[in-house]
Amino acid sequence: MVRAAVISLTACFMLPGCTTLPFFGATCPEITDTSAWINRMPGPGQPSGGKLHVVVRVADDQSWMLTPQSGHSEGLLVLDLSKGGPSVPGTAAYQQSRKPLPQHIQVQCQGKRVATIDEITVAY
Repeated sequence: MVRAAVISLTACFMLPGCTTLPFFGATCPEITDTSAWINRMPGPGQPSGGKLHVVVRVADDQSWMLTPQSGHSEGLLVLDLSKGGPSVPGTAAYQQSRKPLPQHIQVQCQGKRVATIDEITVAY
């Protein structure tokens, strides 16, 4: 069994089309741009405290998604970047209208911090 795994692993590194084995998990994409803003413009259906929008652009043609992680300090929003979701390929997006809205945002991929957003624009 171990010998078969070693042979498969060796063959994968020798074959140009084999980039990821299922037991290694997906690799994280390169982050090319991040932005975050709070929309406080009045209008029908707009929450009174505003709505947070986060967009992460990646150097990849896959769809990615951002999922909030719990258990972090107040004022900090930690988002987990993973494959999938309804985003346009090469992007990942997240929206939040519940309070409290964060003052800082961290993006993690496979447990490692890959981006930090400290400037959140407020649009009136």
